[in-house]
Amino acid sequence: MVKNNNVVGGGGATEMACSIAVRDEADKIPGVEQYAVRAFADALEEIPMTLAENSGYNSIEYVSKLREE
Repeated sequence: MVKNNNVVGGGGATEMACSIAVRDEADKIPGVEQYAVRAFADALEEIPMTLAENSGYNSIEYVSKLREE
């Protein structure tokens, strides 16, 4: 931290942010291709969901709260 003060979010924060961005872009894609992009966004959410479940939280509720924030 002394040499480089950049901080990378952990605990699935990066994957959750990417999932939200990909999901927003999926709304702009017409047709069936939109489903493939949404599936990729869902796959990105598996990391924070698994981390929440392994920590003893209700994973669906936890990821929903993350998405709201």
